Amino acid sequence: MRIDFENDLKTELKKVSSEMGIKISFKNDLHQILLDYLTIRLKIIDIKVREIKFNPNFFIQLFNHPKEKEIQKICQLASIGGNLNIFQSKRLLQSRFHDHLSSEWNIYHFHLSLKIEKSGFVKQGNQLLFAYIDENQVIFLGTDTHKDGIFGDTKWIEILHDHFPKAIEKYKNDSILDIHPKLNAKERQMLWNKGISMGFTKIRDTIYSNPGIGRMTSGHSMDVSRTTMEIMRWIRKLKLQLEESSKEICELLNIPENKSEFGIRILEKMELYEKTSGIKILEFPQILVEKENIK
Repeated sequence: MRIDFENDLKTELKKVSSEMGIKISFKNDLHQILLDYLTIRLKIIDIKVREIKFNPNFFIQLFNHPKEKEIQKICQLASIGGNLNIFQSKRLLQSRFHDHLSSEWNIYHFHLSLKIEKSGFVKQGNQLLFAYIDENQVIFLGTDTHKDGIFGDTKWIEILHDHFPKAIEKYKNDSILDIHPKLNAKERQMLWNKGISMGFTKIRDTIYSNPGIGRMTSGHSMDVSRTTMEIMRWIRKLKLQLEESSKEICELLNIPENKSEFGIRILEKMELYEKTSGIKILEFPQILVEKENIK
């Protein structure tokens, strides 16, 4: 029985990264590769149809907005599940570029231009459109200029709190009464730039846990760091389980033990499979049942 999950995962990540145009160094160890890959993957908006909503105050302004055409194009793409990533920063695919507002609060910003450059992204302008995006919905919050502190401004979260409370209801933290120190937008942005973040945000009289948890001093999202460690533990646990239960698993799959080869692949999800048969066994973060229960 042959097992080399680390090499499998490196190969799969290299293939997926190439398909998506993600540029990371594969000379690093698997832990760093995962950190870099997941950092970029977190910033990429999946192409899928979502429900479209608007901040009511922004919707009133929309039809007299100087960037109405650009905003309408982005809204149209969102409504049909089009590619919104071309409106993001052209540094999107760089692992050292951290978009704190999106990694902390799922709030993305789009450059309001229709001119696509050689990079594949639209021309980077001073006018930005902000939107909260999760698996099921896109909530267009409003526009502002690219200025100091704009990404640390809690006004975007206040819009969610006031008009779309259900979108962030699960992040409410009733066990904390207040947070310190009190930060304005520029101070919050300054802390982010220095690799420091807070795990909570106060909006009106409500404390919210930041969906992205916060970031490490390296700049990586805490969520990315946690997922990286979970994947590393997962492949080590599976290797131990397979070494202990290879006979039982091969009998279950009707594969000769001396010809079996287990690996990790990435299709829609990361999964354990048997290579000679192509049989999928389980998905991350599932593990095998105990040896005595396999039969």
